[in-house]
Amino acid sequence: MTTQWVLRLPAEQSKSLSSLRLEKQIQASTLDQEIWLRGSMLDENLTRTLRSIPDSELFDLQKDAQLIPAGRHVPLGYLPDTEWLPLPEWLTVQLQAPALAGKTDDRISFELVRSQQNLKANVLLTTLVNLKKLVDCDSQIRLKPLQYAVDSQQRTIIRGAPLPSIEGSFFCEQKGIAVAAGWVWSPQVDVDVLHSLFKLNPGDVVLLHADQSREFIGADQFTPLTRSSVRLTLQRFDNTSSSDPV
Repeated sequence: MTTQWVLRLPAEQSKSLSSLRLEKQIQASTLDQEIWLRGSMLDENLTRTLRSIPDSELFDLQKDAQLIPAGRHVPLGYLPDTEWLPLPEWLTVQLQAPALAGKTDDRISFELVRSQQNLKANVLLTTLVNLKKLVDCDSQIRLKPLQYAVDSQQRTIIRGAPLPSIEGSFFCEQKGIAVAAGWVWSPQVDVDVLHSLFKLNPGDVVLLHADQSREFIGADQFTPLTRSSVRLTLQRFDNTSSSDPV
């Protein structure tokens, strides 16, 4: 059934949205420690799922953006003017672990050595500040081929080509194995061997740093690089900072 609807819930209930992660028609946003969802299709199953989310409020959305609590007739405010993303994309923008999730495997015995090869970089490790400067001045067409992930320390990894010319550490990725630019692993086994040893799934990336450390970034941490998604990421950091105890 076609019904314009809106759901409001506290930001701490974000994990309750995992059951909706495949609902591409639903849009999401974060504003003032609250999560807002909106959609145009509402059937019995979706209604039941939405009502099961703790501390949530379901509204009917009117043409003038007024919100009427479900089952009532008196409007209660308006839909906020904010940035919206498809829910699956919004979920990947949420703050990750304190660092880009690192893991190592002691059974993998190799090291990085200087390389004479001049491979084109397709992964960049930078900061959220640099990313903001990029989206503020670059065209959406140039951003379209790129994906990014951000950790809670605002370290940012950008993946794709062509990479932007901003400050950061560059890597050359093959089949999920991203080695620091100017370096190569030794012994020089085939990249498929490393892919198998790290047990990578499609879309996963392992960063091999020049200092011999390694970091793992799962495919589900990446999201398309768009202005709206970066703004939402920045908004979440701003909201988190403002809620920290003094």
